[in-house]
Amino acid sequence: MSKWVTISRQRHSDLFYLPRYNYHFTAEHAVVPILAGELRQAVTQFVMGFIKREERFILVALLGKSAHSHHYIHPEDASWLGVYVPAVFRGHPFGLAKQDTTGEMVLQVHADHLSDEAGEPLFNDSGELNSAVAQQLSFLGECAKNRQKTDEACHRLAEEGVLQPWQTGKDEPNAIGLYQINEEKLNKLSEASFYQLQGVPLAIAYGQLFSMAQHEQLSQRSELHAKLNVPGSIDELFADNDEDLHFNF
Repeated sequence: MSKWVTISRQRHSDLFYLPRYNYHFTAEHAVVPILAGELRQAVTQFVMGFIKREERFILVALLGKSAHSHHYIHPEDASWLGVYVPAVFRGHPFGLAKQDTTGEMVLQVHADHLSDEAGEPLFNDSGELNSAVAQQLSFLGECAKNRQKTDEACHRLAEEGVLQPWQTGKDEPNAIGLYQINEEKLNKLSEASFYQLQGVPLAIAYGQLFSMAQHEQLSQRSELHAKLNVPGSIDELFADNDEDLHFNF
């Protein structure tokens, strides 16, 4: 059963929603989608890469050093430990979904945040969306537009052949399903091909390359979690498993 409920004036005019107070809902995420519009913030906070989903590449940020770790939230109160929170998390508990029948985008709320007793009203006395909900709808709409531009840019990078499987050091496990920019191929593109990547595609390419400098920050976050008695090292998490990290989403 889906945990997302499409908001309807007829069915939910008297209901409430419970605001997001922490980021516990992100605890199982090993990566998070990143939009081109947030590259400037993301490149200073995350190691970024690409994952492949149904033959399409998606720009993502790594949240931990393994497929089962998340070093950007506090293990006790689930508060965000970083400076910047990715847009996809800031929209919670709301989201947009495409209707199967009409193809239109509809506003949804996570079922765990829907209430008939307490919280913030979904609609005002005039039957319109509460101002806070309307702001979230606007935010999600802008994110959806930017997501399309981001995905199209990633597709163009893939078409030019500058994406390659993630490369790790000899003592590190392979990150299966994760991709990165091949800088050598990027620099060897023809003048015409390079020109075609001007704008968002090239910004994403260089953003991903520059983000590799955040590996040290990721390691520091892993050490912090280890001090808080949270399994953070690869050895702890994969003591009884193979040495490959699987990013198959």
